Amino acid sequence: MSILSAQGLTKSFSLPGEKKIEVLRGVDIEVAEGEKLAVLGRSGEGKSTLLHILGGLLKPDSGTITKPDNIGFVFQAYHLMEELTVLENVVLPTLARGRAVPDAKERAKELLARVGLKERMNHLPAELSGGERQRVAVARALITKPALIFADEPTGNLDAVTGKGILDILNNLEDAALVMVTHSAQAANICSRTLTLAEGRLI
Repeated sequence: MSILSAQGLTKSFSLPGEKKIEVLRGVDIEVAEGEKLAVLGRSGEGKSTLLHILGGLLKPDSGTITKPDNIGFVFQAYHLMEELTVLENVVLPTLARGRAVPDAKERAKELLARVGLKERMNHLPAELSGGERQRVAVARALITKPALIFADEPTGNLDAVTGKGILDILNNLEDAALVMVTHSAQAANICSRTLTLAEGRLI
């Protein structure tokens, strides 16, 4: 059964004084429940644009998308709130969903222990390494027990050893489907299926 279904996605951008750039030219994609899918592509091919459209962060010019309400995001740039502690950053997505805070805090603590940050939960993001920040981002993506997780170049800013640790976490997701965009064939290897985005289409 599909957890994500998209048909005919198109997206273009126009820059001042330049012609329109067609980034997506009719993309179709289906992801099954619990499936791990990698979308490979070179820099500038529109991988992040596709992921942001699938996740509802960006509107396509045309096309349709069906997905669950409960999704999680792992961004390449982490996007942590610098004034909040690690624990508070992980709990943050639950506030918009009306989840009981004590329950959310306990789950956040469990997730931080799972990603190896049990001793860092009261630190601020500025006190963490890049790899630690990305592990916080993964824990934050998992806090609401999403059925589907989107990951945008999750190892792009990390060294090989730290990146492998992030991939190990994503490879052992709890019953969630994963759509990961990456330029790394090694990162794509954790997924059961790989597609390539080239010239605005999935191959």
